[in-house]
Amino acid sequence: MRKLGIGLLLFMLIFILSACRLFIDAPDKETMRPSSPVYKEDIDVCYQIFPIAFADSTGDGDGDLMGIVENITYLSETLDVDCVWLNPINPSPSYHKYDVTDYYTIDETFGDLDDFKVFMETMAENDILVIMDFVINHTSFNHIWFRRAREEPDGPYRSWYSWMSAEEMAEHHTTEGWHELDGHYYYGSFWDQMPELNFENEDVRETIYAIAEYWLDLGVSGFRIDAARHIYDRNQYPLEVDTLQKTIDFFVEFNDHIKAVDENAFILGEVWSEQATYVADYFEGMDSTFNFQLASEIKRSVMTSSHNGLVDTLLDAHHAYGAVRSDYIDSIFLSNHDMDRVKSDFDRNPGRAALAARILFTLPGIAWIYYGEELGMTGVSPDPDRRQPFIWGEDNPYNTEGSPSPGHHAIGDWDAYNAALDGVEAQLADPDSLLNTYIDMIALKKTHAPLFGGTLHSVETEDASFLVYRRSDEDTHYLVIHNLSQIDKTTTIDVADFTTIHHSHDYTYENGTLTMAPLSTLIIEVEDGTVSLLQ
Repeated sequence: MRKLGIGLLLFMLIFILSACRLFIDAPDKETMRPSSPVYKEDIDVCYQIFPIAFADSTGDGDGDLMGIVENITYLSETLDVDCVWLNPINPSPSYHKYDVTDYYTIDETFGDLDDFKVFMETMAENDILVIMDFVINHTSFNHIWFRRAREEPDGPYRSWYSWMSAEEMAEHHTTEGWHELDGHYYYGSFWDQMPELNFENEDVRETIYAIAEYWLDLGVSGFRIDAARHIYDRNQYPLEVDTLQKTIDFFVEFNDHIKAVDENAFILGEVWSEQATYVADYFEGMDSTFNFQLASEIKRSVMTSSHNGLVDTLLDAHHAYGAVRSDYIDSIFLSNHDMDRVKSDFDRNPGRAALAARILFTLPGIAWIYYGEELGMTGVSPDPDRRQPFIWGEDNPYNTEGSPSPGHHAIGDWDAYNAALDGVEAQLADPDSLLNTYIDMIALKKTHAPLFGGTLHSVETEDASFLVYRRSDEDTHYLVIHNLSQIDKTTTIDVADFTTIHHSHDYTYENGTLTMAPLSTLIIEVEDGTVSLLQ
């Protein structure tokens, strides 16, 4: 009895300590503003535009804001997207504009503030929200802040960046990311022309909040935070600094400030990691993060003709997100401006590119399209080849010229492939084109409740070449079936009756046996939502 009493006492003590730890470690709900109601309820599909490569309104070879304005019907009617994410448009010496020299205006390549106001008015008239790429981890080497910092060592801007003397550098735990200048070292992990801001400086934080409010006042609906996980970089600070928690604390504060200005403002983080539990922590201060893990899983499943547990992996990620923020928003995609294009990943196989799109648009979350993916554009590293001109069509006046990098010429196999690719006009006229696949899938996602707001359920299959899941909304249940293989495949479905919602290819169904074409998709509505196994 005495041993039992001690054991019980120890158990109770451990339980109490564990409960206290859970309480201490749990997010402070008072500091977590609810996610953007507009993006949570009304936004289904968004489109990423790399401005210099999209649409040229002036004939100078560079895309610009008015080029987007003058092609608004492509976004609002042809595709019917709900929002647009613009890659950086602030002044910058580079073609990509990720090294900002002025956060309060527009790079002359794209126009000016008056053009931006016209652009915003046009987007609003067409019910399209605008997400601005917010490059706050670092500035340009030529930004006035950094010029002041390097020219006035005793001035107020010196501490806006991270500096070390040679002696301090010798004691620091790493030299990675540090660059020598006039006998001292400044931090810039991406490039020596991108010095990183020091967010321990309160003036830096307040200035960033003011800049965000400025653009909210001009109509943007939120921000895509570039390099979000590097706000407090591990190599930038001493080892005893908890850089992850510091970064999260900053975004909680940033989100609180932004939501106080506009409760519908949307904070979307680029947290480049395929570890869901790591990404989940950022939801304390964000509405959404890009799901890099899912992007890889979709492409891997299509390339290997095996589902590889994709749905269960996604459900695990959602569980991790939900443990931090119950109203999280998942942002799902296939590629972006920093990644090889999907068609390239699939060795230009059009069937696989179309299948990947159908998987994307039938999974929960806001679906993001990188410009040109809907046309089947290709592009691999180096980065300029991933950001080639959008293909409007032969002799279209809005076509931009060559790869969008000074000194980078449009030569090589990938450029030649894109040059021969059908543009918008030709693909619209072809019912079997990839563009029309995107158009159909966008419409399907936006008009069928189980697809835009329904829950996701895993369905086991004995044949891994079938990727199957259930999407359910109240009493409506869809069974989504993808044949990942490149041959006809047969399976058995144990359902009494069903209604076909969508089929990408012809299929046959007799006496419970379903036969599907290679790389095809079938969506059916089933009376009973308990389908759990395909044989």
